[in-house]
Amino acid sequence: MGFSRVACLCVLLSLFPGCGVVGGEREPMPILSDSRATWVVRTQLTSRPRIDRVVEEAVAAGLNALIVQVRGRGDAYFQGGLEPPPPSLAETTFDPLAHLIAEAHGRGIAVHAWVNANLVWNPARPNNDPRHLVNRHPEWLMAPESLAGDLLALPPSHPDFKRRLLAYVVANPGSVEGLYSDPANEDYRKHLAAVCGDIAARYDVDGVHLDYIRYPNQAWGYSRGALDRFRVEVDRELSAEDRRDMSERLARHPLVYTRRYPVRWGNFRRRAVSRMVEQVSGAVRRARPGITVSAAVFPDISIARDDKLQEWPEWMTRGWLDVACPMNYATAEQRELFDRRTHAGVGARGPGRVWMGIGAWRLPVAETVARVRAARAAGANGVVLFSHGGLQGQRGAFTTLRREVFGPPTRVSQE
Repeated sequence: MGFSRVACLCVLLSLFPGCGVVGGEREPMPILSDSRATWVVRTQLTSRPRIDRVVEEAVAAGLNALIVQVRGRGDAYFQGGLEPPPPSLAETTFDPLAHLIAEAHGRGIAVHAWVNANLVWNPARPNNDPRHLVNRHPEWLMAPESLAGDLLALPPSHPDFKRRLLAYVVANPGSVEGLYSDPANEDYRKHLAAVCGDIAARYDVDGVHLDYIRYPNQAWGYSRGALDRFRVEVDRELSAEDRRDMSERLARHPLVYTRRYPVRWGNFRRRAVSRMVEQVSGAVRRARPGITVSAAVFPDISIARDDKLQEWPEWMTRGWLDVACPMNYATAEQRELFDRRTHAGVGARGPGRVWMGIGAWRLPVAETVARVRAARAAGANGVVLFSHGGLQGQRGAFTTLRREVFGPPTRVSQE
């Protein structure tokens, strides 16, 4: 669905304000130079009392931003979007995002809409709504190399196509979190850009934050569409004789192009992810000028590039991202690793900013405080703590953070 529908939705929502917060009523808060944020997982957005508690705790901690998960697995934790709601919100008119924005902005706290870009399905909690992209567009799904031969023999609409993919995911939980969509699919990239643009157009969010903007690992990305596009790209540079040879080989070995040209295949997939970031960034900035575009990224830059195919320093250099949030979730015993990743992340920010991600759920509060101080000392432009719910389980965490490192909420512009 494209932006024509978005425009219609904006008109309808202006007539029925209870359905959402129409964008454009206020300017987005400037980019934070001293972010004090938490990631708020979608399970904390299912009721008014839960959201109110999150906001009160944010005030108690001295936070100035909340990064709230509004697209978890190809679903919408808000009303009137381009994707269906999760089962937990299917029978309600409650709008979690609208309520959180109203409460947080009333306390001077910025709200960033957190969107899981490519992870779209949890086998343990399936969304059977026929509008869900996995049910409606199985051709958008990513495939692993080891299953590619079997899946290429099936049309994506065949029941065994999704069944085999799900069985593989369930059998390999250590290497993949669920079903992924394929960033090499142009139709899916346009869809994601439209989803994010819709949020920015209709809600007074201060930012859009991308997560899972990557591949699970190098062994993924072997969908029919991606393989066909890669073949066309390579063929343009081959001689007629080489094209004939490769065509003959392809008939016997469907992965011959990726195996003959592995470096180009890696670059092809990196460019697909980068193109996705560029398209989403353009869509949300057109919908809401001044908005902050950020992403959760792998803290080890070489792993991000080589295994996850996530070339995030380039996104910063090109201006597609305003902020990178390296997920620096080192344990309490890994202080040296935390410091090394922090310095590398700050060094890779280019013209953008880095809000260092800290795995607060796995640390004592005193160690979280120490990590905040270390990130600031290394030159980070702020921190994001994962997760808000994890802090809720630690007695006195929010007041300790305010007293030791955060103080009262303040908004600091990029100037």
